[in-house]
Amino acid sequence: MNQASYKDRSLTPLEEFSTDWERMIDSLLGRTVGSVLRASGSDKFTPHLDVVETAKDFVVSVDLPGVKPEDVKVEMEDGKLSISGKREHTVEENTKNVHRVERTKGSFYRMVTLPRDIDTEKIDAKYDQGVLRISLPKSVEKQPRKIDIRKGS
Repeated sequence: MNQASYKDRSLTPLEEFSTDWERMIDSLLGRTVGSVLRASGSDKFTPHLDVVETAKDFVVSVDLPGVKPEDVKVEMEDGKLSISGKREHTVEENTKNVHRVERTKGSFYRMVTLPRDIDTEKIDAKYDQGVLRISLPKSVEKQPRKIDIRKGS
């Protein structure tokens, strides 16, 4: 399976280290133990995202399970796409014994810096089955253009 990697250039070195550290803990101790060690009462939800470039646009797909579309804010400014919002999580009131809580909740913020000019008037966002898909068309004048070479007479 081919996987293209895209480095989210909006992460600081400390954030990158933190993400790598969390993955290492999950790998060494198991996801459940790692989640418990990190939980420590913080309300941190960091949605995963993919950025794919095509000839005409960039497509950003963000996993937002359990998040209502009206609780998400998407903005584009100076070549930076920001996605923010909040995921609520409640344990049912009549539940007496909670044995495990792994789903994270709370506010989130992700920012993606895009390397090309975007036609901001044509940005489209669609939310379906817990995935937010944002299509960001490249500006026409910035797209590569093939120039035909004519034969001399």
